Amino acid sequence: MRINNMTIGDGNPTYIIAEIGINHNGDEDVARRCIDAAVEAKVNAVKFQKRHLPSIYIQDVLEHPEKYEQSFQYMIPLLKKVDLPDESFIRLKAYCEQKGVDFLCTPFDIISADFLAEIGVAAVKIASADLTNSDLLRHVCRFGKPVILSTGMSSWKEVETAVKIMTEERATYALLHCRSVYPVWPRDVNLQMINRLRQFGVPVGYSGHELGITVPLVAASMGANIIEKHITLDKRQEGPDHKVSLESYELKRLVRDIRVADQAMGREKRFMLRGEVINRELFAKSLVAAIDIPKGSVINDQMVIVKGPGKGLAPDRRADLVGITIARDLAAGSCFMDEDLAPRNGSNFNRIFAGNWGLIARFTDYQTMLAYSPKVLEFHLAEKDFDIPFQPQQAIGCKFVVHAPEYLGEKLMDLCSGDETIRRASVGLVLKTIRLAKSIAPLFDGTPKVIVHPGAMSLQGKLDPCTLRHALTTSLGEIRASKDSMGIELLFENLPPYPWYFGGQWKGNYFMDGQEISEFCKEFDTRICFDLSHAALFCNAKEQDLCELIEIVLPHTSHLHLADGYGLDGEGVQFGDGDIDLEKVMPMFRNFQGTWVPEIWKGHLSEGKGFLLGLEWLSKWMN
Repeated sequence: MRINNMTIGDGNPTYIIAEIGINHNGDEDVARRCIDAAVEAKVNAVKFQKRHLPSIYIQDVLEHPEKYEQSFQYMIPLLKKVDLPDESFIRLKAYCEQKGVDFLCTPFDIISADFLAEIGVAAVKIASADLTNSDLLRHVCRFGKPVILSTGMSSWKEVETAVKIMTEERATYALLHCRSVYPVWPRDVNLQMINRLRQFGVPVGYSGHELGITVPLVAASMGANIIEKHITLDKRQEGPDHKVSLESYELKRLVRDIRVADQAMGREKRFMLRGEVINRELFAKSLVAAIDIPKGSVINDQMVIVKGPGKGLAPDRRADLVGITIARDLAAGSCFMDEDLAPRNGSNFNRIFAGNWGLIARFTDYQTMLAYSPKVLEFHLAEKDFDIPFQPQQAIGCKFVVHAPEYLGEKLMDLCSGDETIRRASVGLVLKTIRLAKSIAPLFDGTPKVIVHPGAMSLQGKLDPCTLRHALTTSLGEIRASKDSMGIELLFENLPPYPWYFGGQWKGNYFMDGQEISEFCKEFDTRICFDLSHAALFCNAKEQDLCELIEIVLPHTSHLHLADGYGLDGEGVQFGDGDIDLEKVMPMFRNFQGTWVPEIWKGHLSEGKGFLLGLEWLSKWMN
């Protein structure tokens, strides 16, 4: 493959792309300075991103991101803020030509792709989020320009489908291995995928979102033909990419953290990380109803458009969808779901479970979950949910749990923080959650339970457990001192060793070990929400016995989050997809008298499909 005067492939120098992306923060002058820094580092190309947001997301997401999950609330306003006008791209392309560096750009929609073709971009980069967007992929292939496709947040079958499309379109293309989380830890990079991508007989490479330079250097040593890495003028700036970007001087530090390379070799097994699941929903596209479609209609191609968010059928399922008879009414802008292709048969779970089983909901979808007649509803709040009125027409008549938000704007809610401003704000957020729970309590049965993450997370380095415990003790005292805390049951949740926040991986430092949790509960006469998946990952990391940990903490447990898990950071996966010995572990919960819910990542999608499948699994063990 050739881009301008550079031949890319085995036997040729590595083609290095400095990804400026949106790190210009919407400022053309900053974009030029990023180009200068990249040129000084002697890369082959710089790359930007181009979006026409109305073509990417449905109108409701753009106008009311507060109605959606935290990732939408954060990213949609940011994408609007950093958008550069068309004229800036024209000038930046000319500036790159003047500086002798290739100008590349990623279009996220067809309008943006057409613009880039008009100004004569040297090559088109397709982001991981659009690997399944067959409409866009075919469109850019027909430009006759080289196409570079990242393969993050996708399954191997989806990669094969994309390759088939590009082959049919006779495109010249390259494939980049990628992990679409920010940052990705070295042990999750899985560089062996570079070798697996070679089977398609095209140039391969690596697009990196890890901290530092060791991993991309290892990728290049493995024969990656293309290396792509984010660049920034200052890692401390606001935005999702700055912290995983390189400042120009770092390119000279060729041997830093050589030990990290030992962790990066990975394995060929392909799975989506939990952060990729979040980012796929935020950035990927779905098949969406173009018009109002009444029940009983036969779906034709004109009824279907491709838009974000990625909450429904992926665009490469269009052929499966067209021709079916739809079994429900769809409003324009609604996502088509897997259930439209194969409707599920409902189960009466109250005949199966005698205990206090429940489902997780938000204020915007609780009625969908109520249709299954749960005995418990757990509301997992995002910050913006405090602004959403919860006004049922009548009493709901089941028990309920409220999970406090995990974010304070662009920071983590952290009752263990050594920063008093953050710690006190976190206490305030917990009290705000408690007041909300008490305000809606008359609609439900029993005493409301409020679940809170203690915090104690860090991106780099370890935190002192004694200091963290002292801060948590102080926070608990302040919460209990408030009259608002009367009449609720406050539950701290055990935490995973490497949780996902803001689409990136952090390190847990406290409230994970069974003994430390038990001692805290005994001393302060408190109970917990026990998350099975979190505990399993902690035991994997520390090589401890999960059953022993459960025995220690179960007497202190009031509420259960049940899901499978794998490795060190694969939390909340569907039962049977992880590495927990379920036949050994699950009988320990058979006589549990508290409340419990299946907490499957994104289980609420498709009218609770993931939760319902989890309940079917749990019917083997839970009373």
